[in-house]
Amino acid sequence: MYYLVPMPETGKRKEKFMKLRKVSAVLMSMSMVGAMAVPTFADEAKTIEPCEITFWHAMNGKQEESLTALTDKFNEENEYGITVTLVNQGNYSDLSTKLTANAAADTLPDLSQCYNNWVTAYTDKIVPLDDFVTDEDFDYDDLIDSYKDECEVYGFVACVPFNKSTYVYFYNKTLFDEVGIDVPTTWDELTEAGKKLKEAKDIEILGVDDLSGFLEASLHQNDCEYVSEDGALFDNEAGLETVSYIMNLYNSGYARLVGEDSYFSNVISNQMIGGYIGSCTGVSYITADGWELGVAPVPGNKEKAANQAGTNIYMFSTDENKQNAAWEYMKYLTSVDSTIQWSEETGYLPVRKSAYETDEFKKFMEDDKTNNYKSAYEQSPYFFAQPVFDGSYDVMNTVSTVLEDSILDELEPEEVLENLVTEINDKLGVDGVAAEEESSSVAE
Repeated sequence: MYYLVPMPETGKRKEKFMKLRKVSAVLMSMSMVGAMAVPTFADEAKTIEPCEITFWHAMNGKQEESLTALTDKFNEENEYGITVTLVNQGNYSDLSTKLTANAAADTLPDLSQCYNNWVTAYTDKIVPLDDFVTDEDFDYDDLIDSYKDECEVYGFVACVPFNKSTYVYFYNKTLFDEVGIDVPTTWDELTEAGKKLKEAKDIEILGVDDLSGFLEASLHQNDCEYVSEDGALFDNEAGLETVSYIMNLYNSGYARLVGEDSYFSNVISNQMIGGYIGSCTGVSYITADGWELGVAPVPGNKEKAANQAGTNIYMFSTDENKQNAAWEYMKYLTSVDSTIQWSEETGYLPVRKSAYETDEFKKFMEDDKTNNYKSAYEQSPYFFAQPVFDGSYDVMNTVSTVLEDSILDELEPEEVLENLVTEINDKLGVDGVAAEEESSSVAE
């Protein structure tokens, strides 16, 4: 049996997360004023008039099919005559761009998927959910603790978790067995296995769907901080070791960029790579025709660390009746039955502790021949969330661009580190002095 273990609340990881949750009282008051007052469910009976709710999302393929099926069921069965209309806005980048534009024009949808670092510029548009989560039918405490922490990063309950995932290592088990490669669990093992696979089959052992996420996780694995509102925090020896590890994989030909395929699920399905690091939900996009897929935790180093990924659902409606209706839908999507169905159909992770205790999901995990879910759960004590501050989303995009350009130009690690630190600090409008001071304290 496998259970999700709550993220430890000790050491640097706790300090980092608590730092992320420190948001000014100004932001809190702006959000409370900007959003319409919400009812306290513990004290008032619900009265909801029939209405239409618009939900923007960026789910495609099997994920969109599953979301559509869940929403159709809600529309048919809810007692209030609520109709939820799904609006696919393309990919995450498209959705983020459209949300920013509509926030400026005061035309946000009632609900939307969002990463926390998307909404830093319009937190005043968020409807606080603190009163909603007191609904006796919701059980806020049953949500996974690290997901609740992420939802409270702005100092109030800003959202509910939805399509949550983590990064795992997908690999071609048939190919590994043929060449005699054990699944790597450390940086050194990954490098050595990459060399062996390259020499035997002239194929790379690693691809990465999210370059910025890979750098962030690797820094944590090397006991090094990443970034804050003060700038880059890895301009130090541990940072150089981390960048050297990454660039050595690419410069030696053990890793490759994705190219026109967008995601490595296509590449591994065509057996054009030995393995890759990507979201656990990628399992639903991989076709293992004539070969066996394996899934393992991402290789670590001094520490174990895994990205806590996936969006949350935010409410933006300014109409009280629609707010109540939207909450019914949010509550439905995060129910035990819905989160289990969503997980089993998409590869995302359940958001409720009690979901893991059901006989249905225990059996589903036991029957998972790829070890996708087991690998994800094994990493759960080491989850970390992306930093959230003004400009954090821009930093993420900047890091991905700098790393991709560096890989294409086959730059040396020292130059890559310098470029990363400079570009991050320039993007945040800081000179790096504060960042260097904090980096030094972290490295000690």
